[in-house]
Amino acid sequence: MKTHITLFLLVGLAGSALAQTPAPDASTLMSLGRFDEAKQLLNRNAQQNPSIQTYFDAGYGYLRAGQPDSARIWFEKGIPMDEKRVPLNETGVAITYLVQNNAANADPKLAEVVKKSKGKNADILFRIGEAYTGYLTPGNGSIKPVYPKAVNPAQAIDYLNRAAERDKKNSAIQLALGDAHYLNKDAGTAVTRYESALELGMDASRVYQRIGDIYWQGRNLNLAVENYKKAIDANPNYAPAYSQLAELYFLVNRYKEAANYIDQYVNVSKDVRQETLLRQAQFHFLAKDYQRTVSLIDSNRTALAQNPIVYRIQGWAYSSLNEPQKAIQNINTFLEKAPGKAMPDDYKYLGRAYLGTESSGSDSLKAISDSLGIANLLKAAPYDTTENLYSDVAKYYYRTKKHPEAVAALDSAAKHGFKADVQDLFRYGMSNYTLGFQRDSAGKLVRDTVRFALADSALALAQKGSPEYAPTVLYRAKANYYAYTPEEAVRNGKAKPYFEQFISMVADKEEERNRYKKDLVLAFKYLISYHELVTKDSAARNEWLQKGLSFFPENKDLAKIAEPATEADTQ
Repeated sequence: MKTHITLFLLVGLAGSALAQTPAPDASTLMSLGRFDEAKQLLNRNAQQNPSIQTYFDAGYGYLRAGQPDSARIWFEKGIPMDEKRVPLNETGVAITYLVQNNAANADPKLAEVVKKSKGKNADILFRIGEAYTGYLTPGNGSIKPVYPKAVNPAQAIDYLNRAAERDKKNSAIQLALGDAHYLNKDAGTAVTRYESALELGMDASRVYQRIGDIYWQGRNLNLAVENYKKAIDANPNYAPAYSQLAELYFLVNRYKEAANYIDQYVNVSKDVRQETLLRQAQFHFLAKDYQRTVSLIDSNRTALAQNPIVYRIQGWAYSSLNEPQKAIQNINTFLEKAPGKAMPDDYKYLGRAYLGTESSGSDSLKAISDSLGIANLLKAAPYDTTENLYSDVAKYYYRTKKHPEAVAALDSAAKHGFKADVQDLFRYGMSNYTLGFQRDSAGKLVRDTVRFALADSALALAQKGSPEYAPTVLYRAKANYYAYTPEEAVRNGKAKPYFEQFISMVADKEEERNRYKKDLVLAFKYLISYHELVTKDSAARNEWLQKGLSFFPENKDLAKIAEPATEADTQ
């Protein structure tokens, strides 16, 4: 249920701010997805230093943040400052309509600014071309346009090529061209353009990250990792590369690496958004670093307190840390605060927590906790495709001697496509063996041969998986013995090879011999009777008898069997 966990835990990037690093500029903040901070920085600059460029930059910040209406307000403020041949803010207004798919307003305004600039101003052409890319933005392991409806790769390439002809050394144009070619499904040319941006002086970290994103989308993860690491080598404080590495490793289930890179992202990004803090905790949970998961949430409690997901993550972590009371408290709080977001894993961890609760000397309270634990596991079991929760349920029922329920749980596991492991097979065999002994209404013993057959079948599979486990062999022998009357069982010989094997496994080990004394005596008696009734081989009969007596000289049954043999020998 692996999809399950990641999709419902939370959505976002990662981290908390710890390291002392220089404050990022607006462009870097936008590349981090921290548009609110970028907008504040650009707004302040426009107010303190009003100019054609600062007003455009302020509007551009809102545009990149997906707020074209707010962007238009700033562009309109800047229009009076535009130069006659450089209608930069007027271009910004036209672009706001373009990204809103409002062709009626966008087309004439775009035509007007191109006319005013005579189609020769590289910056105007660049801004229009970039808008037709929809502003590709990386994050969470993807690279997608902010405005999908505005995307027109052909128009973007046309405008950007015209811009590049007039400003051959502009690295930003080359970067945008790379985006346009990527959208045109030409990743090779996209990478070439990104490399051109690098040669022209574009920040190496940003370029390598972009190339890494392209390789990621092409599923060439090794080259993606290589380029993200190049971005970090070029600038150890370039946070987006850490974020993308974290997400990439998360995608391929390498959670320890994901947690490591998300921590490094945290340390350089100063990103304290709630979704970021949750993402960091999630990655550490998946990396099975449960104590760090709990610590991260506790240290950011003020920022996270209002989000119910916090209680889920911490509850799951406490369950895994074997702190059941804290797990129960947190998971139940989550379910109370967000009942509509409940998922099967909530009940899995809650069930395990209830089963792990200590009784504090009260059997009745323990029984209640256990009952709640099983009920919650059974809620989750049908939906969990990665963990066989029916096995957990069966283990509990087997341990508490509720054998019909144990068998039913393991039957459900099989119906849901889970392959039984050796322990499941052993429990299934033993529960069926126990259920083979029934009593009729008069209290008379009735052998359930079907149950004994199911027991032997399951134990045979368990024996293949663990051939040296003596109890499996013993109960194969007993299942084949007790399925019939004593004489029938001896004459058909089905139990014979297993009794022989069991003796060979434990009889020569004093501790095991004492542990299985009754079973060994039964085995010797069976083999003695078999050779007496079936093979008529007195030598074999006496060999088993003498071997039994050598181990258990005080056993009355063996001694009684030996009496006729002794008298016969003296005649």
